[in-house]
Amino acid sequence: MKPIDYIIIGGIAIAVAGIVIYLIRQKKKGKTGCGCGCNGCPHADKCGAKTDNE
Repeated sequence: MKPIDYIIIGGIAIAVAGIVIYLIRQKKKGKTGCGCGCNGCPHADKCGAKTDNE
């Protein structure tokens, strides 16, 4: 592998790690995965967000 390959793989790994960290922080804050409210959402029981019914 050439050095540019390592740089590209490293950049992708950093991006994926950043996304995972962002999603973990959002989940700890109790926010939904899509960023919108669960009222009227047909998938509200599947996203894992805290709803008013709980």
